[in-house]
Amino acid sequence: MSTILFLHGALGSSSQFESLINKLQDSYSCQAIDFPLHGNNSVVSEFTVPHFADYLIQTIEEQYSGKVAVFGYSMGGYVALYAAALRPDLFDCVMTLATKFNWNEAIAEKEKAMLNTDEMERKIPAFVEQLKQRHTQINWKEMIHQTALLLDDLGRKNWLVNDKLKMLSLKVMVGLGDKDVMVTFDETIEAYKQLKFGSLYILPNTKHTFEKVDEKLLITLMKNFFGE
Repeated sequence: MSTILFLHGALGSSSQFESLINKLQDSYSCQAIDFPLHGNNSVVSEFTVPHFADYLIQTIEEQYSGKVAVFGYSMGGYVALYAAALRPDLFDCVMTLATKFNWNEAIAEKEKAMLNTDEMERKIPAFVEQLKQRHTQINWKEMIHQTALLLDDLGRKNWLVNDKLKMLSLKVMVGLGDKDVMVTFDETIEAYKQLKFGSLYILPNTKHTFEKVDEKLLITLMKNFFGE
């Protein structure tokens, strides 16, 4: 039975994949990983793509004897591809959803503008409460602060440039929702074009939020990509 690792996005946790994994566990050996200080993970780490990639690599080395497949949502897809470029011997294939590939200082500043804790408490209190419940190892405001630092780092250095995508010799499928306002068609298509063994998918009537994804459609695409 094939192994699939599920990687969450920024501010997310492994718990977001529970419903999807329940529907896939008869076909695959599934594990959802929390990045350091996310969810219930007490491991301390800087919030940067290289540090999260190192954690992913270490996890695979310690827990798996062969190559693994990865499904990475948003930041999770970015980290997976960066890690796969560093250690292709550990990865069988990577499928991403809603991963943003185009980063610079202006884009990072735009995304950071939404990480104002006072505004979040006032405008989206339900999401704030969700963050408090989701992350047990770090105060939610510190989570927001560290995520802002992650965006700063991405703005200064887009870690997937310098032909890293072109280096990948494994199967990669990148995708996004057609109503995603954070990730653009152009950057996703450009990433797809750089991949040696790449494919591309678009989810109809789908925004960035993972919980709003049509699971039935996503599972069909996943089984086609990962095999049954």
